[in-house]
Amino acid sequence: MIDGFLAVGVLLWGALLGLMYFGGLWLTLRRLTEVKRQTVWVLGSLAIRNILAVIGFFPVVKLGWQYALICLLGFTVLRFILVRRILPVRN
Repeated sequence: MIDGFLAVGVLLWGALLGLMYFGGLWLTLRRLTEVKRQTVWVLGSLAIRNILAVIGFFPVVKLGWQYALICLLGFTVLRFILVRRILPVRN
C-alpha cells in the first residue's frame, strides 16, 4: 500500500534530484567554451552528477519499486520542465 504523503515527498525528492542532475548538465554545457580541458570537464561533471543521482535514488529504492517509479517520474517531469524553460520556442 502506498502512503500518499510519502509518495508526494518521493515525487518532490525525484524533482530535486532532476534539478540537480539536469541543472548541473546545463551549467556544465554553459561553461564548456571557457574551460581548457573540455573532456575532463564533461566527464567529471557526468561522474559527479551520476554519483549524486545514484546516492539520491538509493534510499527511495529501498522503500519499494512503486516509490522508485514515483521518484523517477519526478526526475523525468523536471527534465521536461527545464527543457521548456531553457530552450527557446521554435515556430
